[in-house]
Amino acid sequence: MNAETEIERAIGRAYQSGIMWVIHGKGTGKLREGVHEFLSHHPQVDRFELAGEKDGGGGVTIAYLK
Repeated sequence: MNAETEIERAIGRAYQSGIMWVIHGKGTGKLREGVHEFLSHHPQVDRFELAGEKDGGGGVTIAYLK
């Protein structure tokens, strides 16, 4: 299963709460870039941002759902 499939499933599960945290790690940034690209085109995602430093910083993306 790839990351996009996992994120799609997670959006379905998180839809009612309106927020979803994606833990992609810091690493090289390739996975983060892919996650952001996917989220930027997803019709159920209103916006997203990196978490604050105390919540994982560049290793975590918070997506706000419509």
